[in-house]
Amino acid sequence: MKQPPRRAIIDIGSNSIRLVVFGGSRRHPEVLYDDKLMAGLGRGVVARGQLDRRSMAEALQALSRFAALIRLIEPDSLQVVATAAVRDAANGAAFLEKVRALGLPVRLLSGEDEARTSAWGVIASHPQASGLVADLGGGSLELARIADDKVHECASFRLGIMPVGAIRAGGRGLLRRALKGLLEAHPWTRMEGRAQLLLVGGAWRALDKVRVHSLGGNRGEPFPAVLAKPLKLLIRDAGPRRLAAIPGVSSARAAQLGDASALLAALVAETQPAEVVVSGAGLREGLLFKGH
Repeated sequence: MKQPPRRAIIDIGSNSIRLVVFGGSRRHPEVLYDDKLMAGLGRGVVARGQLDRRSMAEALQALSRFAALIRLIEPDSLQVVATAAVRDAANGAAFLEKVRALGLPVRLLSGEDEARTSAWGVIASHPQASGLVADLGGGSLELARIADDKVHECASFRLGIMPVGAIRAGGRGLLRRALKGLLEAHPWTRMEGRAQLLLVGGAWRALDKVRVHSLGGNRGEPFPAVLAKPLKLLIRDAGPRRLAAIPGVSSARAAQLGDASALLAALVAETQPAEVVVSGAGLREGLLFKGH
């Protein structure tokens, strides 16, 4: 009997580097293997405009291990992509050459590619969803409008978790002002209470765990957009140490939740959705769904 295809994806992000092997169908995949490292490639990019040596060394060590696993697994297909940190780094091209030397056929996604692919992942997981997909990574924020099972306008902004932290450190109100200025050129991001804001990314998923733990409900369910501001205040008052005690919230993610919740509150204020939904699918599922 023929075995179902196994499709491997390596995602080199600003926060983490992840290898996932999927089975099942492209629209309803089954995760057969999932491995990640929080390499923090984006830290040096925010501070100095380039990937720092320590993060690169950790990333390449993990990728070498992933390359060895790929040789053992022998998947039917392999996609390797890099996103914001590598895209924005002065030494990003040199890093990609080192990745390719490991035998990994990495390609660099543009900001619009990243936004569009994440949106396809949401469509695959949430058929007939309508609204704005917001994919938050370590280095960038991607927005895409979806409707009628199609991806429409897309944009990418340097408003990932790490840049957001730097902006907020400069003073109160600066994040909302920065976001407002960026979105003014993209009127399609304004929903006026008619659609959903669909969140993609590990920081958002950790935020949803805090919401459920503190306010009740179920993970992944839609919740009223007006909860964004109370959630921001709750996270501010709890602090990273108490947040890290919540099941499923790592200390690394807990440290990011103040910035993630502040960005969510600003996004809700500027885009005016009716509801917020945290999606379990995103870039990797989009790569799988579209097959390229």
